[in-house]
Amino acid sequence: NISAPQAFLPMSHQAHVCSAKAGVDMATRTLAMEWGGEGIRVNSIVPGPIAETEGMSRLAPTPELAKQVTKTVPLGRQGTVDDIANAAGMLASDAASYISGAILPVDGGWSQSGATYAMAILADTLNNMKK
Repeated sequence: NISAPQAFLPMSHQAHVCSAKAGVDMATRTLAMEWGGEGIRVNSIVPGPIAETEGMSRLAPTPELAKQVTKTVPLGRQGTVDDIANAAGMLASDAASYISGAILPVDGGWSQSGATYAMAILADTLNNMKK
């Protein structure tokens, strides 16, 4: 599954995403319990800010906003689609054969505190743009 930080970090103007992705994460955990006996593993990846994606173009529609978001990522960069693909590949591989029910942030540490800060900056900026 693919989730979002909003599943566990409430963010202003994101109630729809918070609700939906919290459901995805709970389904991940529940299905891992239900299907584990059949040898089926269920996990969820939680991308952070991923460069050149639809999500980033909506959340940070200007280069200035994208730079502000990047400053809130502890690793100091936005992720790439390859970062997400690598996590998915690892979870699908035998290297993860004993991982099930995991909610895996792939976000450069962003969910530790930067996500809430970044979303506040973006919400303020977008509200000011509408005025």
